[in-house]
Amino acid sequence: MNMVSPDNLDSTPRKGHRILGIDMARSFAIFFMVIENYKNAMEAHDDGPGWLVWFFTCMEGRAAPTFVTIMGVGLVLLAQKALQSGDSALRRDSKSRIIKRGVFLVVLGVLNYQIWPGDILHFYGFYMALCALFLFRPSWTPLAGVAAVMIVAYIINHAFDSGIGWENGHIWYNGYLTPRGFIRNTFLNGYHPVFPWTAYALVGMWLARRPIFESEERRRYLFIFIPITLLFEFAMGFPRFVDFLRDPETGVALVDGTLGLLAMRSGVLIMVARQLVAISAILVCLELADRFRTSRIIETLATTGRMSLTHYLAHTLLVLGPMYLLGVLQQSRMTSFLMSCGFFAAAVTFSVIYSRRFKLGPLEALMRHIAG
Repeated sequence: MNMVSPDNLDSTPRKGHRILGIDMARSFAIFFMVIENYKNAMEAHDDGPGWLVWFFTCMEGRAAPTFVTIMGVGLVLLAQKALQSGDSALRRDSKSRIIKRGVFLVVLGVLNYQIWPGDILHFYGFYMALCALFLFRPSWTPLAGVAAVMIVAYIINHAFDSGIGWENGHIWYNGYLTPRGFIRNTFLNGYHPVFPWTAYALVGMWLARRPIFESEERRRYLFIFIPITLLFEFAMGFPRFVDFLRDPETGVALVDGTLGLLAMRSGVLIMVARQLVAISAILVCLELADRFRTSRIIETLATTGRMSLTHYLAHTLLVLGPMYLLGVLQQSRMTSFLMSCGFFAAAVTFSVIYSRRFKLGPLEALMRHIAG
């Protein structure tokens, strides 16, 4: 049996309790995704209390990138045995399992799209298929993949009209169930298109191959990423920050060209900011789970995170769907927030009770049964 060298493997978790942090991060990500999805689906854009407006502003657009980054980390954990052994048959089996699970999620997502056009599951399968190409490569290659994905996204955005399919507004996508419309939505201009969103998952894969599961090493990453994240968020919070970068008088002559390019394509800056938040959130959750691994709160959140697929589908199927059929979907910002908190409390309760008899959530068990 061929063994992988330490350079190729880097550091992967060897003790189960450390994965609690990933499950905990997943539960927070699903909670914030529910908050944001309910706000958008219920068109809850009224002012509301100042603290609530501030809260929504702070979390806007950050949950989904974090969720996708965690998915990238999860792929490495899923293939951990194959990574450590270097066995070629085991690696083929891991890749096959990931691709089959991706197909399962695509089908599930297409069905969910009929209720919630902001669905992310149907993109997941494609993220997973692309990530599988980098799974057993040297640990730096996912970052090369990030560069390739961003270049392809740049070319696509310049070569195609991003408004195609959204002629009637950014709610329902015209021709989504046609082959051309589905491909265009998935890769070009859907809510979470493969290019560039796969970059988040690839960064997650890279992160999982760092020594973040070892306490001392992880703290070095925390000391690096937390200040950078806070600084970036602080800078991006100023409305004229991008205008500042466009100004030729920035006084940084050697990088003026780069700053100008980033400013003209400010989506890149936004992606960087969101990615930093995702990495920091994962590191913080790992640290908390390591420090308080016996805490009942940590275990409860981790249990909820392990059923994130079930909870994601439930938040549309059991709440948004009936509200849409009853014609009561439009609600205030406060109502959408309270419903989000209520749903998450129900999800936590369900997870705790259900886990007493079953190891996997209902949809997680179904996916494992079908796709391995």
